[in-house]
Amino acid sequence: MNIAKLYEMQKALDARIIEEKNLQGQDLLPNTILALQVELGEMSNEWRGFKHWSNDQEPRGEMKIQCPECHGEGTHGAIGDKLGLIEIDCLECDENYEVTINPLLEEYIDCLHFFLSIARQLGLHEADLTIIDDYLEGSTTNVLTRLIYHAGGIGMEYSPHSSITSFRMAFNMLFALGQQRFGFTLEQIEAAYLEKNKVNHERQENGY
Repeated sequence: MNIAKLYEMQKALDARIIEEKNLQGQDLLPNTILALQVELGEMSNEWRGFKHWSNDQEPRGEMKIQCPECHGEGTHGAIGDKLGLIEIDCLECDENYEVTINPLLEEYIDCLHFFLSIARQLGLHEADLTIIDDYLEGSTTNVLTRLIYHAGGIGMEYSPHSSITSFRMAFNMLFALGQQRFGFTLEQIEAAYLEKNKVNHERQENGY
């Protein structure tokens, strides 16, 4: 995975958002940290394994679907990017528009976007964004809880760790979680990031 490439792409996206939304000179770190925690929660929701009250604890991973508008009957419809980084025009979906989506991967990639944005705001160099192949101990629920805890400690005065230390622990935990618990490859993560980054630029063009 070329993390330096992704970091530069995130810097470009952030610069565009700051320019177009007139956010120059504002401290956006608290917003970004909160956004990261929200996305970590959404990712956990797509994983579903912590929902002991539900019979449905299967992760919302890769799945094939047809157009939700016509259910395979061929009526014009669309699938939005929240269902898997795709948008389609359904003309003959019964023949041509069965698509593969991965909601868990998309939420994971949203987390990566905010992690890279936080790294930029902390002034980290790309060399600081090392991915350590560290074995995760404990249940996935406990890993996610620790990840959210360390993410919340970034930039917070009450944290027992420095902002950069909290960031590094959470950043590496994200990649270990993706590979060891969710089964994502680094190549898959990079490809999904590139696609979602493109979507995020298109959103800016469309007045998101």
